[in-house]
Amino acid sequence: MRIIGEDTTFGIISDIDDTVMVTSLPRPFLAAWNTFVLSEHARSPVAGMAVLYDRITYMRPNSPMVYLSTGAWNSALTIKRFLSRNLYPMGPLLLTDWGPTTTRVFRSGKEHKRNSLERLSREFPWMKWLLIGDDGQKDEEVYGEFVDNHPDNVAAVAIRQLTVGEAVWAGGRSKRHGRGQGVPWIYAPDGAGLSSRLTERGIISTI
Repeated sequence: MRIIGEDTTFGIISDIDDTVMVTSLPRPFLAAWNTFVLSEHARSPVAGMAVLYDRITYMRPNSPMVYLSTGAWNSALTIKRFLSRNLYPMGPLLLTDWGPTTTRVFRSGKEHKRNSLERLSREFPWMKWLLIGDDGQKDEEVYGEFVDNHPDNVAAVAIRQLTVGEAVWAGGRSKRHGRGQGVPWIYAPDGAGLSSRLTERGIISTI
């Protein structure tokens, strides 16, 4: 258990699917896969992302690392094993429940991410977050809304660009290209590219 004090002013919030790991399954089947298969060996790490996260946490050793995913809670142990096996920094998982609600067949991953970010902004109003995700449908929109509503709580947004094949599995790319509120938006296809661009903008080294 870790307590975040007001002397800690910077943290990282990262998506999981297509940002740190690639499952290569159509999005409609991901919930069932995460629920019934749960094999971290069937997932591949995204090139360079573990190195990027290790670099950030090395340069800011007291910065919390939070993984925000639409995955179900029963996949938590599998995700933790995957992160450990691929040398990602460990951190709390913000996952969701799997299954129907009173109003829909499947829970809204977008709402889960939106509500989780709002909760973090309420509980840690002094924090600036580096938001890391991908351009496969949801993250740009959700992060963009958070930037619009809480620009003082965002240090930067880093978006990993999917390959053509990954975009097909993800159901396409987001139509939104993030801008606004003076918050830097960084785009690259892998961890090395994001690291280079974050360094060029002075985000990794000077925050």
